[in-house]
Amino acid sequence: MTFSAATRDYLEGKKLNKIEQNKAEKDGLLVGSEIEHFAQIGWEQVDETDLQLRLKWYGMFWRPKTPGKFMLRLRVPNGVLNSDQLRVVASIVERYGENGSCDITTRQNLQLRGVLLSDLPEILKRLQEAGLSTIQSGFDNPRNVTGNPLAGIDPTEIVDTRPYTQALNDFLTNHAKGNSDYSNLPRKWNTAVAGSKDNFLLHNDIVFHPVEHNGELGFGVWIGGILSSQMNAYAIPLNAWVKPDQICAMTDAVISIWRDNGERDKRPKGRFRLYLDQVGLEPFRAMVEARFGTLTPDPGSVFDAEPRSHYGIHPQKQEGLHFAGLHVPVGRLTADDLQDLASASLRYGSGEVRLTEDQNVILVGIPTEQIGVLESDPIVQRFPLAPGTLAAGTVSCTGNTYCGFALTNTKDQALEAAQRLDAELELPAELKIHWTGCPNTCGQAYMGAIGLTGTKAKNSQGEMGEGYTLTLGGSQGANPQIGELHRKAIPAEEIHSVLREVLIEQFGAKPRS
Repeated sequence: MTFSAATRDYLEGKKLNKIEQNKAEKDGLLVGSEIEHFAQIGWEQVDETDLQLRLKWYGMFWRPKTPGKFMLRLRVPNGVLNSDQLRVVASIVERYGENGSCDITTRQNLQLRGVLLSDLPEILKRLQEAGLSTIQSGFDNPRNVTGNPLAGIDPTEIVDTRPYTQALNDFLTNHAKGNSDYSNLPRKWNTAVAGSKDNFLLHNDIVFHPVEHNGELGFGVWIGGILSSQMNAYAIPLNAWVKPDQICAMTDAVISIWRDNGERDKRPKGRFRLYLDQVGLEPFRAMVEARFGTLTPDPGSVFDAEPRSHYGIHPQKQEGLHFAGLHVPVGRLTADDLQDLASASLRYGSGEVRLTEDQNVILVGIPTEQIGVLESDPIVQRFPLAPGTLAAGTVSCTGNTYCGFALTNTKDQALEAAQRLDAELELPAELKIHWTGCPNTCGQAYMGAIGLTGTKAKNSQGEMGEGYTLTLGGSQGANPQIGELHRKAIPAEEIHSVLREVLIEQFGAKPRS
């Protein structure tokens, strides 16, 4: 096989699976110059590998469930959007009528549904003009960089994460032009920056946590978080501390070691944590030091606070201003929803919104005198400030309505279960229930106090159909835990009764009188 120059030396001599061979033959970034042509000839005429694989480097996902109607994933560093950007996204979604929708993801990001390939050049142009990008947002690339959704307004923040998430985003994507140094990784890569002690981000491949060393504020480095079909584990400390201007160099050192040495034959084994465990933490730290330079030991960065709820009205660090946390049921938005959120952000606040990893929205910069008016606005009926305790903690992946990997209809089933159980039960506090349609766990099931992972199960008629594996005990905060298996192969038709039983027996729920 003749490899392209973009594959570099790190592929030489390696055994490559079919996907790796396709990536090696042509860097996914190279389809950028062909998108205009693809739009003109139609998706049916596009080379199959370009269509189903390489377009993901520009955020465009072929979906066999909806042939010709693509999913488009954006990059939204730190989950920060302004009203103009929301309106651009709304207008794109509106173009596709009943086929169009927008999902908030578990990476503070947006995914648009129903997109046509013929529209992609114009969409990318409009997004770029609005300061948005889709570059390297999918497949074996560095994904959206996440941070504190309250960055810059958080009364308890240690550091404003926005400059650092943007710096990392620019570094990893070459300022949204595409970065071939990181366009052929063994698998996906997740980067995050914490701004306060309760920003729980240990499910990422690399996490920077703010901490002082000798009176200077910098970041402790944690590595190896993974949620996957092969393994679920939180990141562990590298025992390294970096200055703020070193976060990109540290990311490069860690990611490039894995890029050059990670698994490229057995695809399920390609994730970074699996390579880290194979090498060992201390030998890997020595490899990082060889590339980065002498490492300063971490003085003790910790995630020692339970994640706060963002729902409701709360004071910002700026006197006289507040933020409002709105609940977006299972993270799904229509074009009208996006337009209305944009209008509300301007009418009551600063014209900016924040996306959370729980798939919700925060309006910011709300003056005290606007609080009452916001609370009476119809938008908070649609997106409540105080949702039910089960709805509040419900997180869901896309599900099999659109995703070919998903084995269950997670979004609809999660929404129905939350609504029914909130009506039937009283819970002492918000509870995290994470739904994911397959073992790839995009819905982060193992992080939930209750986790539901799509599988196949026999229903009451003895027929094989949709089902779930149930895990319990996932937690975030001072003593984080990965959920443990509680029950296998629960038919989807029984999930309501099983959840009700678990909530009463394990979590103190009481039937409403």
